Formats: sequence, C-alpha cells, structure tokens
Amino acid sequence: MDHFQGATPAARSAADATKDSLTRAEVDMANAENRAMRAQEALGTHQDPAKALADLRASRQVAASALEQARQVQEARLKNAPDLAAAEAAMTRAESVLASAKDRIAQLREERAALDSRIAVVASAAVEEELALTEDQLLQAEERLARINFDIAVHQRLERALQAARDTARENYVAAVHRELVPLLRMIWPDAEPVIDADTGLITRISRRGEEEDFDVLSGGTQEQISLLVRLAFARILARDGRPAPVILDDAIVYTDDDRIEQMFDALTRQSQDLQVIVFSCRQRAFRALGGTALTIAGVEDAA
Repeated sequence: MDHFQGATPAARSAADATKDSLTRAEVDMANAENRAMRAQEALGTHQDPAKALADLRASRQVAASALEQARQVQEARLKNAPDLAAAEAAMTRAESVLASAKDRIAQLREERAALDSRIAVVASAAVEEELALTEDQLLQAEERLARINFDIAVHQRLERALQAARDTARENYVAAVHRELVPLLRMIWPDAEPVIDADTGLITRISRRGEEEDFDVLSGGTQEQISLLVRLAFARILARDGRPAPVILDDAIVYTDDDRIEQMFDALTRQSQDLQVIVFSCRQRAFRALGGTALTIAGVEDAA
C-alpha cells in the first residue's frame, strides 16, 4: 500500500514540475518578445540601432532555445512518468484494502471486549476450586491407571508363565507318547516313525521306509492298529505316573488280517506285563492265539 501511495504523488509532482517549466519558458519568451518590441520602438533614438537589434535578436534566440529545452524536458518527464490511470487504480485498491483493515480492526476490538467480559465472568466463578477438583480427579485416575497397569503386568507375566508351562508340558507329553509308542509301532513296522502334532497330541503322519504318509490316507486296518497302539502307550504313561488304568478292547482289531493280528497280539502281551488288558471279542477262533486268561460265563446252576 505504501508503494501505491508513493507512486501517485511522484507522478503528480513530475507533471506539475513539467507544467511549471513550460509556463516559465513561455513567460520568458513573452518577455523577450516584449523587449524586442520595445527595442524596435527605441531604435529611432538609439545611438547604435544595428547593435541593439543584434542584441535583441540574440536575446530572442536564447529565449527560444530555453523554450525548446523546456519542451524537451517536459516530453522526457512525460515519457518517464508513471501511468497516472494505473497509479490512481492502485491508489483506489489500496484505499479499499485500508478500509477493510480498519473494519477488521474494529471487529477484533469488539471480539476482544467480549472475551474480556467472558474472562471476567469466568474469573469470578471459582475457577481455582474447579481446577483443584480436576487435579484431584486426575490424580485419582492416575492411581487407578497405575493399579490397572500393575494388574495387567501381573496377568501378562502369569500368562507367559502358564504358556511356558503349557509348552513344556506339551513337549513332555509328546515326548512321552513318542517314547512309549515307537517300540510298539516297530513291532508291527520295523522302520516306522510317528509324527505327533504338538497341539493336539494326535498322530498326523507315519514315516515308513523314508516316506511319510498322512494318517487320513492310511487303510482302515492300519488306522485301527495305530489307534490301538496309541491307547496302549497312554496306558503305560498313566501307569508310570502312578495312575494305572485298565485297557479295555471290544472287537478293536476287526479290520486286521491274520498275518498282522499275530503282531498285534505280541504288542498286547508286551504291554500286559504291568498293565491290565481286557479284550472282548466274538471272534474266538481269531483270538485263540492271544494267550492270557480266557474268561467264560457260567450259568447259576452250573456254579452251584
């Protein structure tokens, strides 16, 4: 805005100075012409008219030269002078901006007065007491948060400990099952190796002759035999843990062929050394080679 205000007075000053110079030159020209006229009138009485006329002509020539110089100066100043219309437009815009700024200042003063009033009202409303109450509530909330964070830390530590204990127990469990199951499996398949899922404790695959087979794709007879051997392994684990439990089989190997059933009988006999194994079956001929004690049901009259 200061630039616009400076541009317009400068342009006006330059124009005024040019007009003054032109006016002075015209006045000097008129004075010279008047002196020439008076000189011509006085020639009749002058002692040397020719010299006087030459002086007047020289004066006139000087005045004409000064007038020409004044015109050239005027043209140069007009050429270099700022555009008056543009300067006036800038001046108008600057005045508009100034008026808007004054209106904004007045508006801000009103808003400041309103804020001062609100501050005065709030200052008289016991803000210090509310602040003290809020700080007390904040302190209580921070104490509760500290207790909650402590409880969370304890629970997280307990969870990690339980998870570690669970992992250890699972590893021990899987290792125990594997340890008890492998000798039984190798009585049936000399090179068998079970793959036990650590989460479920179930056999997922069987490795034989360097190749792994999913449990689900094995034949019904093979699945039945492996399931029976797993039960025998669990029974041995319980017995070693001081919680012996009998193994009760009810036609458990109905899908096993005659060659493989002999090997299953050997596995049952092996485990029966320190376990009670009870076998129910309607296939008396097939189970005749099992050995052990055969139980029979006698009538009441026969018993008497």
